[in-house]
Amino acid sequence: MSFTAADVMRRASTILQDADAVHWTAVELRDWLNEGMRAIVTIKPNAKTESMVLTLVSGTKQSLPENVMILSKIVRNVGTSPGNAPGKAIRTLARREIIDAQIPDWHSTSGLAYSAVVDMAFQDPMSPREFYVIPGNTGSGRIEAIVGILPTPVPTPSSGVLDVSSYTAVVPLADEYQGILLDFVLFRAFSKDSAAPDAANRAQAHLALANQSLQALGVAQATMSLANAYGPVGVSQQ
Repeated sequence: MSFTAADVMRRASTILQDADAVHWTAVELRDWLNEGMRAIVTIKPNAKTESMVLTLVSGTKQSLPENVMILSKIVRNVGTSPGNAPGKAIRTLARREIIDAQIPDWHSTSGLAYSAVVDMAFQDPMSPREFYVIPGNTGSGRIEAIVGILPTPVPTPSSGVLDVSSYTAVVPLADEYQGILLDFVLFRAFSKDSAAPDAANRAQAHLALANQSLQALGVAQATMSLANAYGPVGVSQQ
């Protein structure tokens, strides 16, 4: 299933008792929805993931494309022919101290000859938008990776900017995030009126609901992943 920005914005206006989006305008609701999408993928990077082919540059140090916020997993080398022909699997180093000790100058061609094929990869958690490949690449390599993507913001409609129903763009997140986005929009809406009676409390309540739902969704997905790999959780495998 998919849902539109208007689906979330309309429900928010109803809960706010502002059906015509006068006090909380459609433009504001759209901005808060876009902010909510960014918050979701920041807290839960696998909320928007895809398998992507990355073209490497010459050397060991590589950077992620602008629309990619996190590198979840490096899978394999791929060819340049149509269909991205699969190549050699890539091992991921948890720590690079071993190769630093064995081949101190592995970043240069004098220590380890560059190749179009990647054998190993390493990412420092302190620099999530960069990673290193071993051996250094010739600049002609391509790899397949699973990455977290920044959702495309919901655009402003060409007409009817103040009409919630004009925001017909599909939200680029799975349907299970619709309620979480609604709570985030309501958090921002009540925060706008924080001086009004009980508005601050209602804002914090919706923020707490959004965070709880994200956490519960993460636990459920992890449980299902384990169940798929090992059988139902709690049932011993004989």
